[in-house]
Amino acid sequence: MAAVTIKNLTKSYDGVQVLKELNVRFQDGEFVTLLGPSGCGKTTILRLLAGFEQPSSGEIWIGDTLVSGGKTLLPPEKRNIGMVFQSYAVWPHMTVEENAAYPLCIRRMPKAETAERVEAMLRTVHLDQYAKRLPSQLSGGQQQRVALARALLAEPSLLLLDEPLSNLDAKLRESMRFEIKDLAREMGITVVYVTHDQSEAMTMSDRIFLLNSGEVQQSGPPAEIYTHPVNPFVADFLGKVSFYRGRAEKGKIRLTDWECDLPGDGKTPEGPVTVGIRPENIRIRKGEDGISGTVERMYYMGDSTDFRVRVGKASVRVISDGFSHRDFRPGDAVRLEILEKMVFAGDNLQEQLKIRT
Repeated sequence: MAAVTIKNLTKSYDGVQVLKELNVRFQDGEFVTLLGPSGCGKTTILRLLAGFEQPSSGEIWIGDTLVSGGKTLLPPEKRNIGMVFQSYAVWPHMTVEENAAYPLCIRRMPKAETAERVEAMLRTVHLDQYAKRLPSQLSGGQQQRVALARALLAEPSLLLLDEPLSNLDAKLRESMRFEIKDLAREMGITVVYVTHDQSEAMTMSDRIFLLNSGEVQQSGPPAEIYTHPVNPFVADFLGKVSFYRGRAEKGKIRLTDWECDLPGDGKTPEGPVTVGIRPENIRIRKGEDGISGTVERMYYMGDSTDFRVRVGKASVRVISDGFSHRDFRPGDAVRLEILEKMVFAGDNLQEQLKIRT
């Protein structure tokens, strides 16, 4: 295990800077996710950590060892890292156990010890019954577990995962999230995981680093970033959110299209604002209290019901529980209660939501 320290790290390709003065520290034994849209720099960071690329400037430390910086560039094989790619990258002519044993064979470990450790690892990743099979005889999820077993048998101080679940179907992807997280926790290994899937980041991470245009927009535990995003880009990328223009004045926020007032947050200066409201943070009901609206459309999703409610000039999205589809019909007069909102100074939404370099 090892902590990772990145100091003033930059990377440019053909004069275009794709990583800008990155300064972060990943704690020993922490599961860190690099999250962001395509082209934001997350895979570049992973390749720099692995030693496949040399930084334009800055330093990378794994534990107490400087692996990149100045004239130092430690090759990948000397960094004591494991890496699992988006493609399974398993040897097609080797059996499951031969694939898993590869890093131990390179070290010339005695055969008896190699066999014992491979057997134990295959049990850990639930592949012991497939030890003699070739990769072509396995499912995608099983092949990805072979790649994971091989990486872990090398006993790396740092495990790098580059979108390892993106080629799997939805149900398998969901189950593999928990398997990888549980395995990392069990082994106490430091993990840096790259994805553009916010659900993966939310369920697996101790901390998320959300990147945009080569810079970290916000970092922290998933619940903190989800509940308290620092800007509309973060709010929009992590979860569902609807934005509305308004104006803060006299302790209230006037929502322009809603034609109603909300309580102010006590922090935002008076003037134009953008209000972000997650659809699951609006309660829909019948009665007298709350903001008046009319159900326009509703979509039954099984575990939830997705409403569109007309409030003033705005069509407001509301996500409620699956049973609520029994209680409302299009045309019904309803009341809405805002349970939680996010207020950002300024109302230039397109500028605030830029997600590309």
